[in-house]
Amino acid sequence: MLSNLADMSIYQIIAELIEIPCRIVLLFVLWNRFVPLFSRGSRKDKNKVLVLAMIVTAAEVLRWCMFTDGFPIWMLTLCGIPLLYACLYKRERIPETLFSLILFVNLRYLSFFAVNSIMNAVSKRMMSGVEMAEDVETFVSSRVDILSLLSEGIYIVILLIEILPIIWFVKRPEKMRWMELCYLSVMNIAGIILTRIMMGIAVLDTADGSIILLDEKPQLLWLLPLVAILLYFGELSAILIWQRYCEFRRRSELHLARSLEEEAIRRRLDDTEHYYEQVRKVRHEMANHMTNIRGLAEQGLNVELCRYITDIDDTIRSVEMRYNTGDPVTDVVVNDRVRKAEENGIAFSTNFAYSSSWGIAVYDLSIVLSNILDNALKAAGSASNELKYINMKMIDRENVILLVCENGVNLSVAPPRDMNDIWHGIGLKNVEDIAERYDGTVNIKRDDSVYKISVLLKKCPSVT
Repeated sequence: MLSNLADMSIYQIIAELIEIPCRIVLLFVLWNRFVPLFSRGSRKDKNKVLVLAMIVTAAEVLRWCMFTDGFPIWMLTLCGIPLLYACLYKRERIPETLFSLILFVNLRYLSFFAVNSIMNAVSKRMMSGVEMAEDVETFVSSRVDILSLLSEGIYIVILLIEILPIIWFVKRPEKMRWMELCYLSVMNIAGIILTRIMMGIAVLDTADGSIILLDEKPQLLWLLPLVAILLYFGELSAILIWQRYCEFRRRSELHLARSLEEEAIRRRLDDTEHYYEQVRKVRHEMANHMTNIRGLAEQGLNVELCRYITDIDDTIRSVEMRYNTGDPVTDVVVNDRVRKAEENGIAFSTNFAYSSSWGIAVYDLSIVLSNILDNALKAAGSASNELKYINMKMIDRENVILLVCENGVNLSVAPPRDMNDIWHGIGLKNVEDIAERYDGTVNIKRDDSVYKISVLLKKCPSVT
């Protein structure tokens, strides 16, 4: 139905034009609680969100100017535009965006019951003196203007009261799975359907005239708000349960990460012990090698002597440190993976060099290196010959270091899996936990032939 602005007073128009931006602000506040709309200090993201809010506000004003009953048009403007933004810039947060929009629509509808009951009582009191007014038209017009301003103000206040507890309970944006979205949306959808039904039967047209349901059933003035409150607290309870579940899941992952860290220590010790065992073996056998070399030289067996020296050189190469990274722990990690790469015909290159001035624990860094290189070895090992390569670069900047590991991969061939490998499928989670510990990020890009993982870690010079 087209909106007739000519029938509205200036006060009614002002009330609506104030209410629309306030409502959009509350929508974005609620949305930002479930989806981080912008990074801290990111002016570009803030500008995007500001432009988006202005577009939604303009669309809502345009819709209001054209239609008195905005359903379902206001649903398309209020929900469609933010959802389109999420599809473009927040693809990993689409479930949370959907939930935020459905929740806001439900809160907006539930507030209708309270506003309707309050304004019904207020309007009866304000209009009670209409029979005694000298100018009835002026009296009614002025009261309608006041009621319009009061109605929009009460609506915004109730919507704010509904949103504040949700903001209080949702301490941090959590990843929401699709099944969790379905569970959390049941109460919201029930509230939306109930409100639409009540709005549809609020005024019934009969042959004898219109029947106003609230006049015929005045008990609905308190029953409907009560139902709305119960639906609201049901949704609030669902959100709280979901938050507790997310906290439990996070603690379980932390416990698992600590168990894996203990396993990581054992693996690093095994690697180091294996390397130094080889060194001890070479040193132990060196005296025998020198005796054999002397005997071959005295007998003038030059060909056999050269062959023997070549064999010794191969043995020494197996324990030499090809890369000196600046710390014994990372030396062992990197060079052990170099040896494995050579055994599998994988080309390996890196410029990694550790510095204690970063304030990044060498143990944490060794876990990052181990996981990304182990995954790269598995992927490159099953790739075709031209894709058997691993290239790990380190970029050292003033405040951060960036590790970029690129390797060839054949996605049509699944890399071999060791069923006893405790790290399978969990190593990346460990890398993400360490990156988060150092205020960093993990970014993964892949296509049919290249797999690239980038790990950003913030330096902590004060940490020793």
